Amino acid sequence: MNVGKMSKKGQIVIPKEIRERFGIMPGDAVIFKIKGDKIIIEKIDQKMSDILIESQPVEDSIEFQKKLREDWE
Repeated sequence: MNVGKMSKKGQIVIPKEIRERFGIMPGDAVIFKIKGDKIIIEKIDQKMSDILIESQPVEDSIEFQKKLREDWE
């Protein structure tokens, strides 16, 4: 079992053995997923710009802005 520790800034060190096994290098992007009460960390092999181009907005921007305004009032 490998244990990581979170810093005061919320940074978590991925143990060396895991970084080497999955080829995670400094500057690589990872994605955090929640499954039930577990956190899954996956290395992203795609460029972030490609991910953003392919992604769809979760909600229409105008509708989102209306909800924000309603919450502020």
